Amino acid sequence: MSCLRMFPSPKYPQRSGFSLIEVVLAIGIFLVTVLALVGLLGPTLQSVDEVEQADEIASVVNTVNAFLQSSSDIAPGASKFDAIYNAVRNNGHATLFVYQWFEDVSGSDPIVKLEIGFEDNDAGTINNEAVVNTDTGESFGNAAGTIYRVVLTPSSVNPAAQVTDNGAGAYPRYALVNPLATYSEGYFAMEVRIFAREPDMSAVQSGTMTLTSAVVTSLANEDAIFTYNTAIVR
Repeated sequence: MSCLRMFPSPKYPQRSGFSLIEVVLAIGIFLVTVLALVGLLGPTLQSVDEVEQADEIASVVNTVNAFLQSSSDIAPGASKFDAIYNAVRNNGHATLFVYQWFEDVSGSDPIVKLEIGFEDNDAGTINNEAVVNTDTGESFGNAAGTIYRVVLTPSSVNPAAQVTDNGAGAYPRYALVNPLATYSEGYFAMEVRIFAREPDMSAVQSGTMTLTSAVVTSLANEDAIFTYNTAIVR
């Protein structure tokens, strides 16, 4: 009679795993984290854009101030103060344009230059060398970015006897009363408004710009991207 031998069953190690609930919770936490990061991305990118825009505006302000204070092209051999004063008084305002333009786009690294100048010579008040786009190649059609329209008007900082107030709704609000010959102050304060207008960017296609005298009424209803006061001295 044969004997039946009994062998113990082999023991396999138990494998632990994630339950369905744990998996769902982990995925939920991951999605919440991703959504939070995506939510932070928008304000971060906006902040970067705002910083870049602020830097560009600061650059425009520095360029305008340096041009008004130091440019010898405005009135070579004559008084820069007189030229700017007359330009503002004659029309109630004077306009500068500031923009970067492509001098050469033939290579892999285009050459970009800065251009600044008055809108026109105001019947000879401003020297032609200080008028925008007078040198070869300079053109709104070659603009490499935003074209800034910078409008100079008399400031309220000037002595009350030298200006008249046209009212809060008017633009320019202040006008010069006296011609240069009877203007006795040693300084002339100006309000500077910097505009970055969509209509002006059409000049990139046409190469021509609408004069400020034709759009000054609309400028009264438009928000400047930056406004400040500056002054020139005799």
